[in-house]
Amino acid sequence: ALKRKAVVSTQSTGATRKRGYHIESQEEKEEKEIEQIKSYKFRARPPPMSAYQGSSSTGVPKKKTRKATKAKTPMALKRKAVSRSAMSKAKNKGGTNNAIKRLKALPLPDLKKVFEVTKAEAKLTQPAPFSFETKYAKPNEVKEKLLKEVTEKEKKAREFKARPLYETEGFKVDHNLSKTNTKIVPFNISKPDAYHDKLKKLDQTIEKENIELQKKRKFKAQYPYVIFEEPFVPEKDSRYCKIEEFNLHSEKRGEDRKKFDMELEEQRNMLEREKEHEAKVRETLEAKEVAELRKKMVHRANKIGEYKKQEYQDIS
Repeated sequence: ALKRKAVVSTQSTGATRKRGYHIESQEEKEEKEIEQIKSYKFRARPPPMSAYQGSSSTGVPKKKTRKATKAKTPMALKRKAVSRSAMSKAKNKGGTNNAIKRLKALPLPDLKKVFEVTKAEAKLTQPAPFSFETKYAKPNEVKEKLLKEVTEKEKKAREFKARPLYETEGFKVDHNLSKTNTKIVPFNISKPDAYHDKLKKLDQTIEKENIELQKKRKFKAQYPYVIFEEPFVPEKDSRYCKIEEFNLHSEKRGEDRKKFDMELEEQRNMLEREKEHEAKVRETLEAKEVAELRKKMVHRANKIGEYKKQEYQDIS
C-alpha cells in the first residue's frame, strides 16, 4: 500500500547568507599573480629510450648519394637512319639518285662531358636574438608620423585668421544724408468717442444678423412649374444602341449537357440489359447441368444407425 509522505519545509539559507565586505584592490591582485608565477616551475620532458640505446633512427638522417646520369644516343637518330640494304635495293630497281633523299645524321654528343645534377644543400637555421622593439619599430614610426600630421592640421585649423580690410580708396560717403526724427505726440487712453463708436458698430452687426435669421425662418414655397411641363424623354441614338438577338453560352452548354446525360443513360441501360441476359443464360445452363446430374446419379440408401437396446419393465 502507498504511504503518505510528511510535508517538510524548504531550508532556505537566504536570510542567514552573507557576503564579505572586503574587495580586492588592483595591487593585491597583481601580488597574487606574481606568487602564482613564482610557484610555477618548468619541468622538461625525459628523453626517449632510443637515444640511450644508440639506435640508427635517432639524430639527423644521413644524405643518400646518387649516381651521376650518363648521356645516351636518342632513339630518333636510329629511326631516321637508313640502312645500306635499303639504299642498294633502290639502286637495283633503276631508280634515280635524285628520288632517294640522303639523311644527314647529327653528330654524336661528347660522352666525356657528363651532365651532373647538383642539389642545393639545406641550410640549417641559426639562432638570432629576438625583441619586440625591433619588430614593432617600423609600425610605431608610421603611427608617430600620422599623429604629427593630424596635430599640425588641428593647430592650423585653430589659428585665428582675420579677414582683410576693404579698400577705401574709391569709396565715398555722403555726409549730407539726414533722417527725420520722430515727433512726440500726446497719447490718451481714455477716449469716450472711440468707445461709443465701437458700441454702435456692434449694435449694427447684431441687427443685421437678426434680420438674416428672420428671413431664413420664413418659408416661401416656389411655383410648381414641373407639374405643367412635359416629361423628360431620352433620345435614342442608332449608332450606339442596336437591338439584336444574342445567345448565351450557358444555353449552349445546357444543351450539350443534356446530350451527354442521355448518352450516359443509354450506356447504363445497355450494361444492365447485358447483365440480365448473362444472368438468365447462367440460370438455364445451371438448370440443365443439374438435370443431367440427376439422371446420371444412382440412388443409394443410407445405412441404418445402430442404437442401444432398451429393456422394458412391467409396471404392474
